[in-house]
Amino acid sequence: MDGKKVVCFETEPWEQEYFKDHLQGKVELECFNHRLTYDNMHEAVGADYIVSFIYSDLSHQVLDHLRHLKGIATMSVGVDHIDLREAESRHIVVCNVPSYGPNTVAEHTIALLLAMSRRIIESVERTRDGVYDYTGLSGWDLTGKVLGIVGTGKIGAIVAQIAHGLGMKLIGFDPHPNPELTEKFGLEYMPLPELLGQADVITLHVPLTAENKHLLSTEEFKKMKKGVVILNTARGGLIEAGALLSALDDGTVSQAGLDVLEDEGLLKEEKEFFSPYFKLKDYQMAMADHALMRHPKVLLTPHNAFNSRESMRNILQTTVENIEGLVSSDPVNVV
Repeated sequence: MDGKKVVCFETEPWEQEYFKDHLQGKVELECFNHRLTYDNMHEAVGADYIVSFIYSDLSHQVLDHLRHLKGIATMSVGVDHIDLREAESRHIVVCNVPSYGPNTVAEHTIALLLAMSRRIIESVERTRDGVYDYTGLSGWDLTGKVLGIVGTGKIGAIVAQIAHGLGMKLIGFDPHPNPELTEKFGLEYMPLPELLGQADVITLHVPLTAENKHLLSTEEFKKMKKGVVILNTARGGLIEAGALLSALDDGTVSQAGLDVLEDEGLLKEEKEFFSPYFKLKDYQMAMADHALMRHPKVLLTPHNAFNSRESMRNILQTTVENIEGLVSSDPVNVV
């Protein structure tokens, strides 16, 4: 495995130490804490393999300049930041972290829901301001409410389990239904339009693909109950930000709990905001995302649902295994 160069992006110092400890003597390792972009891709030109998280740009425009690249190990489940078609045409092997702890994201999803339903943020802020008074902080009960789960894979299944314990009625949409969820928790599967019309709360747990981008847009919001609550801890691109803003303003959506935004990369690196690499639609999405960040009906966390001590250890361990597999020409977790 000697002589192979691995360049890591979006890695914090403690993660870099983990990689050094586990890959010492096996590869030539170079690590950066910033993301890979079109403007700094010279840092990856000599790489045989790249490690990154979801904010790095692994589009056709970048990959086209990385002629030595043989593999990518993304520290995520999702791969929508990677041009898979270009990677396949160049025989670049892409590996991901297929599961790092689905309970982690599921628990964060329910935490957002409980924080909104019981007005936790407003209550804490009020008491910190020295006002010990519950007037105007009435919440609402989850028991008896209909939860629509879009995507009942590993994460969605755990959300169903927790929500069932809270007394919610469960409905779901998934091209591949899980009969165990129906048997254990009474989840009723139905077509997506029907789910949108029946749910009091809608939560998204699907990967982002070209086919389901803007899964929730203007027409979908029109099908929903007045006052519906929206949860998204999956990918920002599943919801059209402008359509969500309109639905919040006209009362269709009463509250939204989000851990993801569509143009997170541009928002994360504001110093790149005026890069000529970005297009008009990128700025339009970023402005809509900024409006969601400040909307009084939105509870937003900074893509933090995955971020527990346990899940981060799992991500790093799996990424090391992916690098070792790539370098030894015996790849695992291939997308």
